[in-house]
Amino acid sequence: MKKIRLLSLAMVCSMLFCTPVMAAEITTTEDAVIENNPEVVTESLESVKLEEMSPMSLSKEQYDVLSGDEIQPYVTTPDDYEENDSPATAFPYSKVETLTTQVTSNNDLYRLGMKSAGLHSETDEDWFYTSLTAGEKYFVDLRNVGRRDWYIELYYLGEDLDSSYFYSTNPEYNSVYKGAAEKYFYFTAKDTGKFYIRICSGNDWVDSMYYFFYVGPAIQTFDIVDMPTYGGVNLFGTAYQTYTCDLRNAFPSKTAIININLSDSFSKGTCSHLSKYMSAGGRTYYNTPGDNAIKSITNASIGQLWTFGAKCSQNTHSGVHWSGRINGKFKCIMEPYPGNELVFKKYFM
Repeated sequence: MKKIRLLSLAMVCSMLFCTPVMAAEITTTEDAVIENNPEVVTESLESVKLEEMSPMSLSKEQYDVLSGDEIQPYVTTPDDYEENDSPATAFPYSKVETLTTQVTSNNDLYRLGMKSAGLHSETDEDWFYTSLTAGEKYFVDLRNVGRRDWYIELYYLGEDLDSSYFYSTNPEYNSVYKGAAEKYFYFTAKDTGKFYIRICSGNDWVDSMYYFFYVGPAIQTFDIVDMPTYGGVNLFGTAYQTYTCDLRNAFPSKTAIININLSDSFSKGTCSHLSKYMSAGGRTYYNTPGDNAIKSITNASIGQLWTFGAKCSQNTHSGVHWSGRINGKFKCIMEPYPGNELVFKKYFM
């Protein structure tokens, strides 16, 4: 079989991207933003209507490049996943290390669920592959690229050209991605099988850079591990002492708590008879004394302005300084980092 160098791939793709086969379409099904509602039930995450991208048809040239098995990649400065400069050398997405699956502070949201790799030269591009399931909703995201026109694409190679298609955040297809700090979209998989992920610089090269990316379920489950609540109180008397903590920028906006434990942190004294609560959105959730588990909090949204309260249930401790730390698990809808949201609209180029 004739060998194809990646330069040819780049030239072919460049020509194709200048003349789209079929313009990408973003279809708005319904505006269903959940806000100011502490009772976001887990099932309701499934019912949230997301703006989904429609697939585009592959050209004959694209199909031939994807189905070729003797593509010769350029040699680039290697990272852990090089040489993955072509479909034939694509690296398994499942083996790329996830940056974090835990929220441990207010600073973890940007990396939550993300994987990372890098482009190392103007001609470098990265290919990965993953398995998706028909009928499932997925989220595709590329971030940490500044305002450069780097983009992410997803290809499905069917039995023939007519059954093959791709999704793209290339600004040549949809100008909403031009200069955007984050390139992302949702879609429902049409087929079950192997999908190729492509990331390239889109002729907007300045220097080597490591990017963050995600291709996976639109709804994910993550852990909260020993997260501070950024405040505290001195315990005295028989009344609950309270403080507030704003978690709206620490978590995705659409979440549903699975469980929460509110453990104790003391900077002065100790108390083993604490009664504690968490309150937000007009609802208050208590622990059972001697148990850190917060009762009946399942399905509440974690990303709220919370009030934390505590007291010595036996009124035997005073002058104790207490702060709660959160451990638990939650579900969320994957979404762009706050401030990077895009406004999609239907149109053909």
